[in-house]
Amino acid sequence: MKITPKQIKKLHLGAAIAWVVLAIPSVIWWKNSVLWVIIISIYANIVGHLSGYTAARADEAAEENDT
Repeated sequence: MKITPKQIKKLHLGAAIAWVVLAIPSVIWWKNSVLWVIIISIYANIVGHLSGYTAARADEAAEENDT
């Protein structure tokens, strides 16, 4: 399955909207929840690694086009 840049953009936009919506209950009700902090941390790690993976794929594609 090949993921297109358009699909990646939609995914990132959807995730950003979801986190903005989740920010409201986070501040009001979940500010002392350890589980919520764990979930946010795991999400941040996953997104960081996926961003690095996407950047590596872009560099790889650029190198293939140069040769």
